[in-house]
Amino acid sequence: MYIKSFDERIDGIDWQPSAVPTRQMIDSVLGSRLPRRPRSAALSLAGAISGIVVGVGLKGMVLPGSPWGPETGLTGAVGGSLALAGLALSVAAALYAAARGKQAPRLMQFASMNLLMIVVLLLS
Repeated sequence: MYIKSFDERIDGIDWQPSAVPTRQMIDSVLGSRLPRRPRSAALSLAGAISGIVVGVGLKGMVLPGSPWGPETGLTGAVGGSLALAGLALSVAAALYAAARGKQAPRLMQFASMNLLMIVVLLLS
């Protein structure tokens, strides 16, 4: 960043407008911009895959023919518990990302794709 010396401050008192921007103006404009980070396709893909896994787990809990469906004993209890835990973690991550959207944009990208895939699978 550009820092004014004492002499430059004194010269600034006699400033005359011109078409050329000052160094201070350029630094204030460029310094206020944050560098843009491109979105990662890997995060969207990871969110989609984890959402599909959780969605299939939740959908399979109610289908009679699935290995972890109703009346399957211990396997059903474990599979259903894992699916419900995945749903709870997905909702918690989405709520946290919504509350801290500016500080965690990558989590927001992951959580939104995750919940989208869960909802799509549950509605199909």
